Amino acid sequence: MLKLINKQSWRRLVKQVIMILPAAVLLLSGACSIKYFVPASGVQSENRYAIVKTDSLLFILRPQNYGTNNTQLSSRFFSMFIRVKNTASTKQKIADGSFSILVKDKQYDYIPLEYLLANLRQASLLNSYQDPFSITGNQNLLQDDTKAQEIYYDLIANSFSFGDVLPGAIKEGYLFYDDRIYSTDDFAIDVQGKRIGFIKGK
Repeated sequence: MLKLINKQSWRRLVKQVIMILPAAVLLLSGACSIKYFVPASGVQSENRYAIVKTDSLLFILRPQNYGTNNTQLSSRFFSMFIRVKNTASTKQKIADGSFSILVKDKQYDYIPLEYLLANLRQASLLNSYQDPFSITGNQNLLQDDTKAQEIYYDLIANSFSFGDVLPGAIKEGYLFYDDRIYSTDDFAIDVQGKRIGFIKGK
């Protein structure tokens, strides 16, 4: 009799799980869906990149995680990938105030490279604390220092640099901003006086 009750309970439980499972999968997929910023309606775009043209420059930009071996910058700062092509026959200058982000009328300017490097250095010093009695401490410290140097060089090489762009040349890289921009549903970036909107999409 007990075995019969257990079998009936088991079958009932299996039926309930089968009925609940599709709803649970739908709820989890909705909760886990990743939202990212896409160009707003009316903005010329391709593959989630906003495209901005002036008489002599072509700008292609989008919010994009800093894609190197260091996730610390992506988690602590809002990053924007920018590519600029000089379509003129003379040098064109990109001033350091060319890319300001506006969130509900609040302006965010890019964070200077020197600050980012100092921030990485501080985090590296905190992470590289070693047990003074550890035998392998010196070897670990050397490996951590080598890794930190690679991260610094990657950041310098991949950051957007302002200044002259030669005729026909392309300049590209990342600019980093306050991470509070992640929490908004939309923002605009001012590209040399032209405002380009981004909204959260899927």
